[in-house]
Amino acid sequence: MALLSHSNPTGRLAAEHPGIVKVGRAGWAAKGVVYLVAGVLAVMIVLKSFGWSSSATTKEASPTGAIKTIGGSTGGAVLLWGLALGMLLYAAWRVVSALMPGGADAKGVVKRIGFLLSAVIYTTFAITAISLARSSSANANANANGNSKVTSLTARIMAHSSGRLVIGVIGAIVIGAGLYRITKGVKRDVTDELDLSGMSRRREHWTRRLGVVGEVGRGVGIGLIGFFLLRAALTFNAAQATGLDGALRRLAVQSWGALIVAVVGVGFVSYGMFCLESFTHRRLQAP
Repeated sequence: MALLSHSNPTGRLAAEHPGIVKVGRAGWAAKGVVYLVAGVLAVMIVLKSFGWSSSATTKEASPTGAIKTIGGSTGGAVLLWGLALGMLLYAAWRVVSALMPGGADAKGVVKRIGFLLSAVIYTTFAITAISLARSSSANANANANGNSKVTSLTARIMAHSSGRLVIGVIGAIVIGAGLYRITKGVKRDVTDELDLSGMSRRREHWTRRLGVVGEVGRGVGIGLIGFFLLRAALTFNAAQATGLDGALRRLAVQSWGALIVAVVGVGFVSYGMFCLESFTHRRLQAP
């Protein structure tokens, strides 16, 4: 199966260094595991809003919470080390993608920045997994609380004279990133980093469907984080800022909000399945 044409630099790099592609694929699979677990935890929040109770409903519904949940399972420490390795591999993949020969126009620059930001985010997830693997259960629960981290960081930034503006701008950018993801889903533009050759038509159809639902759910989740950051800036109240889990729990207490939380949960599960189902078809993508 040809990953990319030999007529372009990215294709030649993939052909000459197949290990790079394998690294990215391993990271893509690890990313899928994180999103799948995070999606299940988000669905648990919806069920809790309808009166269903379980220990799972108290766990943090976010990528960080998913990592913590995996750590609490049988053989959790080993799983966390494996997950951390996968996240680091994915981060390395994004750095390589950012350095690929490609367009030097505004769109190309934005893509490169996006790849690098993605590398930073997944490196952070890897560090969280490593920290949890090395910590006691009590310390792990404290270290993995993404909601309090967002709130405290927002408070520190807003303590400065221009901090309120900074948080507002960050919130607007995050909302924009969420809208971008939703747009990708609506346009069914979800397979740009996949090599679909060799896939049956039926598998390609379901892969695309999982990607569409996943991107919409991711976009809504990202947008919610941006919304609460912007709200914190507008109200000058850092407590309004929260992580994904906090945003979902605030919405779930409203009847209409539970529907939004369900969209995020189903979307995350779908995106996780999309990653796990398609990681063997992942390819390098030039900016």
